[in-house]
Amino acid sequence: MKIYGPVSSFSQSVIPQLGGLAIELTVEELSSLRLTERRCISALGAVSAWSNRQVAALATALNLAAVFTAVLNSTKQSPSQLDSSTLVAMGYIVCGAKTTEINSFNAVEFSKAVRWLGQLTLSCSEEQLDALVGLLTHSLAFGPISSWGTDVFIEIGVLAAGLPDFAMSALVKEQIEGISPKAISMIPPKRFYVALNHRQISMFSYEQAAAVTTEQFSALSDVQRTALAMVLTPWENRPVDFRGK
Repeated sequence: MKIYGPVSSFSQSVIPQLGGLAIELTVEELSSLRLTERRCISALGAVSAWSNRQVAALATALNLAAVFTAVLNSTKQSPSQLDSSTLVAMGYIVCGAKTTEINSFNAVEFSKAVRWLGQLTLSCSEEQLDALVGLLTHSLAFGPISSWGTDVFIEIGVLAAGLPDFAMSALVKEQIEGISPKAISMIPPKRFYVALNHRQISMFSYEQAAAVTTEQFSALSDVQRTALAMVLTPWENRPVDFRGK
């Protein structure tokens, strides 16, 4: 990359060629990128390594925050001015926004972008996911979670992992059917244990049950584990008594 000179001087034709090399840049270098064209934002927003890079989560968060800031500075927009096409282009970079910035996103524009963003394995923190879901409950977006049908859960993809405890504990079969296996795997273990009871777990499809991670499984109670096992291996005969659980 040295042949192109300082990062701050990278042209709009060079930035889209960075690809995964972008994660090797320092926070200072990322902050200095000029991302004035949509194709530059899209190129960096499509780098999945922002989410699966084998480094400390704090380092990843700092890098994403730097790129998010670079987008705002380059486009001369505030978080509330970002439209759906820009949010789609940002992709993984959305997780670089602070929760206060996410709260100021235009809920309607974000709801238009969620069909794409929900398909990504986002590295957002629990607090960020909560904030993103909060946008979707706006009256001009999808409205209250209790009114969401299977189609909405299919549309929001991984963001279903950010449902608050009270909403997750109230999910019915129609809603659970729309939750993607990827979203299931991204539910924080403690929330999984607290919010999803054994009856809801028994409504999982095989694919949803198979997506449960080791960390999530470790946090479950015996009755929750039994419900999960009954989905994964229904042919095994288990005398189960859920009374009083």
